[in-house]
Amino acid sequence: METRMTTSPIRQGLSRRQALGLFAGLLAAAKASPALAQGAAGTPAVVLSAKVGSGLYEIVFSRTTGLVHVAAAGTRGNSENAGILALDPKTLAVRGTIDLSDEPAFGLGLNDRTGILYTTNTRSGSVSAIDLKSGKTLAKLAKGEKAHVRQVVADEEKNRAFVSVPGFRGEASAVWVIDGAKNEIVQVIEGLSEGISALTLDAANNRLFGASLATNEVVEIGLADGKVARRFPAGGESSINIAYQPRGNRLFVTNQKSGTLTVLDAASGSLVKSIETGAGALGVTLAPNGTVYVTNRGAGTVSLVDGAKLEVIASLATGTHPNTVAIDRETGTAYVSNKARMAPRGQPPVEDPNGDTVSIIRA
Repeated sequence: METRMTTSPIRQGLSRRQALGLFAGLLAAAKASPALAQGAAGTPAVVLSAKVGSGLYEIVFSRTTGLVHVAAAGTRGNSENAGILALDPKTLAVRGTIDLSDEPAFGLGLNDRTGILYTTNTRSGSVSAIDLKSGKTLAKLAKGEKAHVRQVVADEEKNRAFVSVPGFRGEASAVWVIDGAKNEIVQVIEGLSEGISALTLDAANNRLFGASLATNEVVEIGLADGKVARRFPAGGESSINIAYQPRGNRLFVTNQKSGTLTVLDAASGSLVKSIETGAGALGVTLAPNGTVYVTNRGAGTVSLVDGAKLEVIASLATGTHPNTVAIDRETGTAYVSNKARMAPRGQPPVEDPNGDTVSIIRA
């Protein structure tokens, strides 16, 4: 499939009703978060939120394009407007769209050295490699029948990518290894724990860590032999995402059911601290300054955690269901994708002024 970069047809402006709704939502968020209301110097604050596209999922910031890119999968049963939206990093105006109406993307993984964006196409069980500058799909990769692909982690140094394929209901998980130069799946690491939903790379030691949503454990995978080196408890319930911090050799794991961020010593596997962040703790992103961003899907907030003191700095209301955070590593600006409420199957979409939005956080 060849995608095309176009001037975005998805959103040219907000209707009066939508604008009023968004304003009301931001006002409510301001009441919930002093940082948003005050925006004092040095205080973390949500400085802008904008409604873009429909069916938002993961988000990345690209140095290659200088833009924010977010996956918009469309509404349930209707992927007519599905695509990768390119947003202005200051205004969040839509600058372009890569049309994916026939193959909606959900997860995003970016190799910014090559300018290749990897997307997980969960409905078809495939991964696409897309050139961000041209908007063209270079390859569509898959193994087996409709694998439940979830997350992509790119290794820029070695031009490879790793895809989590969580197994559920007693099935083992797998990891696909993609050669970025060949655009091929060159290895499948199998026999892993059930429910490995997320991965993080320790490039210096050539290993992956995976978080298991089903068994509430962390799995260490050696990339030299493709084997499991060890397993240890994640420290919470429904461990869904994970990030490795080389400085300090620590792992940060979000636990949805617990509503916590657990900090683990990667050397010993021991629990350093469990930090309450909010209901439905979901995404975890590490900023260059050491701040850890946690999206709390149920609470509608993003928590900023001091990665050294292991204390919550602030929890900011961003939208209905905060999903993922992307960081501009030069400016430190954070971008949040906020999912919308889902209507019951067979029902029309729910009007949600605070969903399908992107928010900017400055700390």
